[in-house]
Amino acid sequence: MVTIIIPNYNHAKYLPQRIESVLQQTYANTEVIILDDCSSDNSREIIERFAKEDKRIKVIYNEQNSGSTFKQWNKGIALAKGEYIWIAESDDYSDLFFLEKLVLKLDANSDIGLAYCDSLYVDENGKVIDRNYSLYSELDVELWENDFTVDGLGLVKKFMSYKNIIPNASAVVFRRSIAQQVGPADEKMRLVGDWLYWASILAVSQVVFVAEQLNYFRQHINNVRSRTFINGIYFVELTYLLGLIQKYGEPNNYFFNKIVADIFRMWLQEDLENQNVPYEISVRRHYNIYKNLINLNKSVEKQANDKIKKFMLTKSYNKARNAIGNGVFYRFLKALLLK
Repeated sequence: MVTIIIPNYNHAKYLPQRIESVLQQTYANTEVIILDDCSSDNSREIIERFAKEDKRIKVIYNEQNSGSTFKQWNKGIALAKGEYIWIAESDDYSDLFFLEKLVLKLDANSDIGLAYCDSLYVDENGKVIDRNYSLYSELDVELWENDFTVDGLGLVKKFMSYKNIIPNASAVVFRRSIAQQVGPADEKMRLVGDWLYWASILAVSQVVFVAEQLNYFRQHINNVRSRTFINGIYFVELTYLLGLIQKYGEPNNYFFNKIVADIFRMWLQEDLENQNVPYEISVRRHYNIYKNLINLNKSVEKQANDKIKKFMLTKSYNKARNAIGNGVFYRFLKALLLK
């Protein structure tokens, strides 16, 4: 049996299509757990209608919003009874053969802990925008063009320090026994919790990829994600993730150096000096980013110190200093440079 977890928060607009694409799967040996995180729209009305029509559906409502996608993931996984688990995000939808084709792969080899497929990106109205080609072609122009089964640890070490090669949970089916082995997703993470979770599964199992586009990944204008760039949360989480990925083995040197360079460029706004970009990273977050970076290796530590000295001469530095306050910012930088 497959446990299908649908975590929902204020996605009433998309819920009917999501639930229908789950209930109409050609693979029908399933249980469906719908977790509503205290939605303020009419999600409950929609959920109740479907629950009355299909006995496979179990519904759990939160009395208050959990504030965490990954708390909902962990709750659903803990309740799951199926051999396999599919986290079907409430704003996405799937091809009706999605489960049948991925379960077939998992059934064929008990060493496979996770199976996932290619996706089509769709806009808020369901219009197809694109596929994942740009993501995968940057990493390997051939690998994701065809089905493959490989050792997951190799993918982690080669690619996962640079990109999350599983960009959408809705495209994934994984073994419940593997979930129990690796433990829960990190609920403190706002942005990279899925990235870390998939890496932990890949590191201990084989993975199969199905090149057929069986998943539809909804794209939104994400002001929350944009905000995390401005206030530094994204950089804190990303630099923390790099340290955790290293525990699985030496990462690919090219991709590791590329992500470090990208972090410095974005964090210190190296290419944004002449643009009117808000800069609201707190002293504490600056320090956490710096601390996470210097803990990676000696080369990155040297880069961090050199780039901060250079940053002090830029317009971006003046914006940051003005936003935070001269006294606090100078004390912070002095502490870093004397370290």
